This record gives sequence, C-alpha cells and structure tokens, in this order.
Amino acid sequence: MEAENKHYLMLSIKTLRGYKYFGEYYLGNDSKRANDIFNGLKGRDPVYADTVLHIDLLVMAGDQPETAKTIACTLNEFAINSKYISKEVFRINNLELS
Repeated sequence: MEAENKHYLMLSIKTLRGYKYFGEYYLGNDSKRANDIFNGLKGRDPVYADTVLHIDLLVMAGDQPETAKTIACTLNEFAINSKYISKEVFRINNLELS
C-alpha cells in the first residue's frame, strides 16, 4: 500500500549564507488543496525577484522531501500570505470534516 504524501509550506529568509528555513505550515495530505492554497499566495517567481523571503511548497513522500514550487515575496506580501495561510490551516483543521 502506497503512503500518502504530506504537504508543507516552508518559510525561509535570505541570509549571508543563503536561504534559511524559519517556519512551516502543515497542509495535510490533499495535493489539490495544498496546490490551491499555494496558488493563492501573493508574490512572484523567485528567478525574477530579488526578495529576502521565500515560501516553498514541500511534498514529503515517505522520508524524501521534494520542493514542488517556490514563491518569492516582499515583507508586505508575506504578511498577507501569513494571514491567508493561517485561515486555510484553521479551515483544514477545524471546519472541514473528512
């Protein structure tokens, strides 16, 4: 039997030594919902942005992490994203019945 993938949003900040993770949100096992939440974030492709904050959609397949998508955001966008993510995580954990 195949194990379900776990989805996380990983928060990172740019340092002198590269990006460093400083927080995470657990989004559950529903790939569509995790992607929908990620697609609702404010920001831009990190290739075209010189920002200090990144949010990665990380998929854990067993013990193997895989970064599926990354978005770069300003501090103001990060604040908006944090509010949005918190509401979605609350909804996942409290309002939706499986």
